[in-house]
Amino acid sequence: MRYSFKTKDRSLPLYVDSIGYKWRQENLSRPKEYNYVHWLQTYSGVGIVEIEGKEIVLKKNQGILINQNIPHSYYSKKGAWLTNYFTFGGLLISEITQILGFHDYLFIESPEIKLQAFIENHYKDFKENNRLNIYDSSTLVYEFLLLVKKYCAINSRNYLLNRNIIIPILNLIRKSYQENLSNTDFVSVTNYSLQYILEAFRNNYGSSPHQVLIDYRIKMAKELLLNEPQLSVDEVSREVGFNTNSYFISMFKRSEKVTPGKFRSLYK
Repeated sequence: MRYSFKTKDRSLPLYVDSIGYKWRQENLSRPKEYNYVHWLQTYSGVGIVEIEGKEIVLKKNQGILINQNIPHSYYSKKGAWLTNYFTFGGLLISEITQILGFHDYLFIESPEIKLQAFIENHYKDFKENNRLNIYDSSTLVYEFLLLVKKYCAINSRNYLLNRNIIIPILNLIRKSYQENLSNTDFVSVTNYSLQYILEAFRNNYGSSPHQVLIDYRIKMAKELLLNEPQLSVDEVSREVGFNTNSYFISMFKRSEKVTPGKFRSLYK
C-alpha cells in the first residue's frame, strides 16, 4: 500500500512526497536525477541497491537513505521483496541534510526501534485519517531526519570516525575552503591514511572529502552571488577557492541545475 501526496506547498522547508508500507517492490532504475530524498527499507525478502559503483544488500529492517539527484537502482535479490519507503523534499532540504551531516547516501544496518517502525506507525495514521495536513508534513520529515541523526550519533564506530576523521576534515574545510586544499591536507589533519579516510567518508557520510569541499564552496558562492552583486562570477569563483571559472560554472550547474549567472538573476 502507498500514499502519494499530490497537494504540496513547495515553499515549505520540508514536505512529504509519498509513503509506502509493505510495498511489493518492483525493479527500478534512476540513472538521472530524482528530485526527492528517499528512504528505502526492507520489510521482507532481500533487495540489492546499486549506487556509486557499490552493491548494498538490504535485508529485513535494514534501510538506505538516498539524497536527491543521486543516480541509483534497486531490485529483488530473489523472489518477492516487500519494502517500506518514505520520500520527501522541501525548499531547504539541501541545507538541512548538509547540516545533519548527510550527503549522497547512508546505509543503516541496524536501525533502532523508532526508526525501524517509523513507516509502519505513520502509515497507520494516514490510513485512519486518510490524509496528512501539508503543514504537519514538515514536522514529520524533521522527526525522521532526527532519528537518522540519532542513529549516527549513538553508533560507536560512527562516533569514533566522526571524532577522529570526519569532524577534523569538516572543520578544515569550513576554515580553509578558499585555499587549495588536497587529499594531503586531509591526511595531515587526521593522521590517517587516505584510503581509510575515503572509506570512512564513503561508508558513514555517503560522499568524499573532496565532494564535501566542492559542496561547501558552492554554498558560500551562493551567498556571495546574492549578497555581493558587485562581484563578477569570475571573482566569486576565485573568492571561494575554485582554480578556474569554467570549473566553478560546471560544478555550480551540476549542483544547482543552473549557471551562477542564472542563479543570481532568479533572485533579483
